[in-house]
Formats: sequence, structure tokens, C-alpha cells
Amino acid sequence: MQFANAWPVWNCTTKKIMKTQVKMGLSQMPIEKKIVKTRFIVTSMTGNANFGTPSPTLASITTNVNAVEAASIAAKGGGKDETAIMRAKVEVLDLSLKLLGYYVEGIASANPANAEAIILSAGMEVRGKGGNFAHGFEVSATGNVGEVRLQREGIGHGTYEYQMSTDISTDANWQRIYSGTRNRFVMSGLVSGTRYYFRAAGIDKNGLSPWSSVKTMIAL
Repeated sequence: MQFANAWPVWNCTTKKIMKTQVKMGLSQMPIEKKIVKTRFIVTSMTGNANFGTPSPTLASITTNVNAVEAASIAAKGGGKDETAIMRAKVEVLDLSLKLLGYYVEGIASANPANAEAIILSAGMEVRGKGGNFAHGFEVSATGNVGEVRLQREGIGHGTYEYQMSTDISTDANWQRIYSGTRNRFVMSGLVSGTRYYFRAAGIDKNGLSPWSSVKTMIAL
């Protein structure tokens, strides 16, 4: 007995859903920058409503970064033993930061519509965002009270847009502070002691570029 088309053939198309991921870049990051970055992450996540129970705890992250800082100082005036100890401490810190990154990704994945803002609010970067425009964007103090200087490497013909926020838990909190052809801009009238976040984008014939990595500074 012959069966024709005994088993139906299903023509299914699977759409791959791209998850918003955290970008750490720990392997190539200098120790001094890693220390600063870690403290920024801890500060950003402390009291942040998005992250009720960080894992690892922020206290353990702080302990690890303090150990790296102390070991780094000792290694500068020490020998092979001190350097080996420093490297071991760095490995511990890197692992704890990776685990914290996975935790943040998990929180972001549970709220895909706001995933990027959640990751940025943790003081971390979003993988695949920023492109070439992410490089060369700097924020610095002018030395004057309530002022911050924003600067971006020139992009040739085109304009720049700078945005600022004091709370990056949602994308709606960003506000435009400058849009024009100058690649340098001084923001004044800031409240002393307040932490501000900044980002930049370029505008050319192709439209708005991806946003740069978020920079932060506490106003004088």
C-alpha cells in the first residue's frame, strides 16, 4: 500500500529576535580606566530602581575594585610577585563585572522596549551602538562653576547634536542642548554637585548617526 504525502510538510519561517546586549570590553581596557569604569557602574546602579538585587552585589564589586587599585599601586613599585597578585585581582574583578553585565542584560531583556536605556542607566554600554561616532566624544570641566565642555572630532560636512540627562533610566529623559555645526559646545547653568549624563550624534546626508557612548560628569 502506498501512502501519498503521509507526512505534511510545514513551510515555517523563523524570525530571529536580536537581544540588546551589554558591551564591556574588559580584555583591552587599561587597569586605571577599568577602575574608573567600575566605580561609575557602582555609582550608576546604587539606588537605581531598575536593579533591586544586583548580582554580584555592588558591595562585592566595590571590594574587588578596591583590591585591584591597591594591587596596582603595589605593582608599580614592586616586582614579579606584586604584578602576579595584581593580575589575579584583575581576573576576579573582570569575572564579577561580566556576571553583573549578565544580570543587567537579564533585566533589560525583560523590558525590550526600554532595554537600551536600562543598560545605559547601569553605567554600561550597549553592544553594536555608537559606530564610528562613539570614538572621539569627550566631556570635560571648564574650571568654571556649573559648566561642562562637550567636544567631538570633526565629521566634515554635517551637524552635531548633543543631549543631556540627569536620569537615563528611560530614553524620554534625554533633552537636546545643542544642534548645529560646531563640534565644541559649553553647557552652562548646571547645578553644582549634580551628576549629568551626555551623549552625541552626527547628522549628515544619511540622517542621524547612532548615539555615542554615554559620558558623565558631576558639575562643579
